[in-house]
Amino acid sequence: MTNDDAPISPALPRTGAVPATGGRVPGSLLRLSDFEPAALKRAVELAREMKRDPGGWLHSLRGAALGCIFEKPSTRTRVSLATAAHRLGMHSMVISRDDMQLVHGETWADTAQVLSSYLDAITLRTYEHTTVEQLAGRSSVPVVNALSDDHHPCQALADLLTLTEHFGTLAGLTVAFVGDGLSNTCNSFLEACASTGMHLTVATPPGHEPAASLLAEARATMAATGGSVTVTADPAEAVRTAQAVYAEVWVPMHKRHERAERAQRFAVYRVDRELLDRAAPGAVVLHCLPAVRGEEITSDVLDGPRSLVWRQAANRLPTAQAVLHTLVTAAQS
Repeated sequence: MTNDDAPISPALPRTGAVPATGGRVPGSLLRLSDFEPAALKRAVELAREMKRDPGGWLHSLRGAALGCIFEKPSTRTRVSLATAAHRLGMHSMVISRDDMQLVHGETWADTAQVLSSYLDAITLRTYEHTTVEQLAGRSSVPVVNALSDDHHPCQALADLLTLTEHFGTLAGLTVAFVGDGLSNTCNSFLEACASTGMHLTVATPPGHEPAASLLAEARATMAATGGSVTVTADPAEAVRTAQAVYAEVWVPMHKRHERAERAQRFAVYRVDRELLDRAAPGAVVLHCLPAVRGEEITSDVLDGPRSLVWRQAANRLPTAQAVLHTLVTAAQS
């Protein structure tokens, strides 16, 4: 059952005005919890509006500039951010770390001060999360974490839009994440579930459970939103009541030296037809991509009728558009 045409809130004015979110709009987006639940909900609603009318915002940020710094390979993030900026009337430029004075010893803090005197927003795809924190700490314009080793908020926004389109509402939804509970995708999805009141079960090998501090933060938020989070080593138990099952690569970019060990450790966490059949009737499948077919997910599931993965990937565009619009208009007010 899908609810793509379910009613949404009235459209926002397309004049660059600060959206009335009902919650605090952060100065930057470094992790999903930077958005208060009400502001996060409005950002997802804005993404739905922009998806339905992709050409309706071409003048909202006309003349603004976006700088995109990439230290890691990227397909979806790079293209979705550039296209999102274009649909807002922004000029975007990709900046390689190797082309900047960082390679000659300039600090991220100094780089931030310089770039924010030229740009209206900066995105950074990097390794250590402290790097994006350093950049945001000295930037005078919004910084968007386009992925760090600890958080992937842009992906989580696309996850929320996809689940909203399919189920209509998120509060009370039961979902399972099957794989590395320490991954950036799991961390951000956990925060997404906390803010929206979903019930999440993470199935992960011992030693890969989400950080205790992150679980404590999520549970504190869930006390207000009505959600919950459980961690187990048993994937079958995790998906037993799940309406959506989330698979993810076993070997992140910064852990490639652990490929052989992880392939053995995570072998029972493959999302295949047998595991999916253990989930709730009609359960759907998510994956942040890129996928290693036959490892964390089988092709018949990835390409099957219960997969929302390709819609999820497509939703990286309107959610990137909504984030840029929300942060930049708030900063300009």
